[in-house]
Amino acid sequence: MALLASAPGRGSVVRGAGAGRTVLVLAVALMVGVGSATPSFGIWPFSRREQQAVPDPVPYEVDFVFNGGTRREQKSLRNSTNLYALRREPPSGIVGLLARARADVGRLTAALYREALYSGQVAIYVDGRPLASISPFDTISARPVPVVVEITPGDPFVFGAVDAAPLPPGVSLKDIGLISGRPADSDAIIAAETAIANGWRKLGHPLAAVTQRDIVADHRALTLAVSLDVEPGPPADFGRVEIVGTDRVKPLLVRRRAGIDAGDLYSSDVTSRAERRLRDLGVFESVRVITGDSLDPDGTVPITIEVSERKRRVIGFGVEYDNVDGFGANAYWMHRNLFGGAEQLRFDASISRALDGVFDSFEPDYSLAVTFTKPAVIGAMTDLTLGARTYRLTTDAYRVTATSGTVGLSQEFSNSLSGGVSLDYEDARVDDAIQTEDEYRILTATGSLDWDRRDNKLNPTRGFRNFFSVAPAYNFPQDDLFATFTNDFSIYRAIDSDRRFVLAGRVQGGIITADDIRDIAPYRRMYAGGPSTVRGYAYQSLGPKNDKGDLIGGRSMFAASAELRYRINQTLGVAAFVDAGNAYADIWPEFDKVKFGVGGGVRYLTPVGPLRVDLAFPVEPSKDDSWVALYVGLGQAF
Repeated sequence: MALLASAPGRGSVVRGAGAGRTVLVLAVALMVGVGSATPSFGIWPFSRREQQAVPDPVPYEVDFVFNGGTRREQKSLRNSTNLYALRREPPSGIVGLLARARADVGRLTAALYREALYSGQVAIYVDGRPLASISPFDTISARPVPVVVEITPGDPFVFGAVDAAPLPPGVSLKDIGLISGRPADSDAIIAAETAIANGWRKLGHPLAAVTQRDIVADHRALTLAVSLDVEPGPPADFGRVEIVGTDRVKPLLVRRRAGIDAGDLYSSDVTSRAERRLRDLGVFESVRVITGDSLDPDGTVPITIEVSERKRRVIGFGVEYDNVDGFGANAYWMHRNLFGGAEQLRFDASISRALDGVFDSFEPDYSLAVTFTKPAVIGAMTDLTLGARTYRLTTDAYRVTATSGTVGLSQEFSNSLSGGVSLDYEDARVDDAIQTEDEYRILTATGSLDWDRRDNKLNPTRGFRNFFSVAPAYNFPQDDLFATFTNDFSIYRAIDSDRRFVLAGRVQGGIITADDIRDIAPYRRMYAGGPSTVRGYAYQSLGPKNDKGDLIGGRSMFAASAELRYRINQTLGVAAFVDAGNAYADIWPEFDKVKFGVGGGVRYLTPVGPLRVDLAFPVEPSKDDSWVALYVGLGQAF
């Protein structure tokens, strides 16, 4: 079995083992934020939350009695209570226990409404007595105190008569989820109100709000009638902008990056875009763009940009081990705000394959890099990047030792379209299967466009993304000019109204305009295999081979993936996938030589994206391929 896991400094995979070999990876990472005060740090999962002493702790045992309801509803209701969530943290005194129980009556009522259960009943008994009959001065001697929560969920309600007016132009009741006959959960009503207000705010009405909500439950018909009165308020332009919370970051940068210009028509899309742009700088712990709750005398709406700066300096390191490549370690140091303009300076160092004996000597892979990034060098959304790196990298096809330097500009054109240009010079020495050693000095100009219409970058449920790049390059020693073209397209579609089932597809390919593959540096050639192309096969293990069976790389690559994702609940999901692809000697792919990988996995849904664990199997493994591969990462595979 091959285990491929994300680890700092090594990308997303560890090189695949041969047949019958098992790869085990152990990685530990530490990140320390350094500011003017004493640094603090934690290593998850070894850190512990400090427990504060509770005066007069009262332990209790809580049992739940359900008179009906599905298992999912019962679990949701139980998990909504503090009596259950905090059962291992005794409250302070009987008063604290009673307060916890009384608060749970409200929590359970809200949870019932979220499940569209408007006739549900809740009863809590403490020491055998109804909660309402117990005084804080009553004596309860039993320890632990017995607590029983009895819930009668009742039958679910659906929407009956629904109405909301006035709606934003082009928006219907169906668009905002108010549909007769649909489950009438309270979250749907709140979402509808939010959608109505946001619809008007996008059109320049900053004070839009739902001013009255009439909700009537018919317990005989099990329907919920909903009527919403909406007040759009007057249209307004952006007015004065106040910036709060900057310490070392220059307020002028915040103002320019936010892109909120006085005199322009107000739009909530603009304020949302400003929050995203400022968060993407990486220098702020939090960002809030607050719209005023009233207009200024000149009829404009005031805006407050509230930020909280992160610690300026951060260091981190990680270690890993696997029984194929041996030990590895990495470390980095970064300054997030070098001169007050959110300039980032970062140093990275890593070592890997420390016990690898492929070359019968201690010659581990390594990387030393420095990167400087300066935002807003030309326009507000034009960023400059300078970088230098020296490294050694070993794969099944080659070993490259190189030094490179890069200068680049990136530009955001709109919320969904960005691009960049860069110039890179690399001096490399390569050992590969074709020739024992060769030197390359390559100058590369790269241009790219990224069209991203996904609703969520780490866990998309709809939309698409297309990334295109072209990279003409000149190899000085061989006096050879060539170009590399790549395109990566992915699309996502939810097939149910709750977006629990999502179909995801991906097609990617690339070509190199060279007549002879030997004219191209091995590390610039096309390969397939691994988590980003054909799962189940080792990283860059697929492609043309010579007569001896050595991997040499190709002039073209094609890969396609299809994945079905299912969200079981708010924290857990599963997925099944099939991948296909290969790299080819000719400039056009040969589809009769496609390799397939299949598999599935689980997704643990976290606030920062799904934690992904996948098992993949090669359909037609060769004698050098492992029979299974395990991938671990943050975010969906694509």
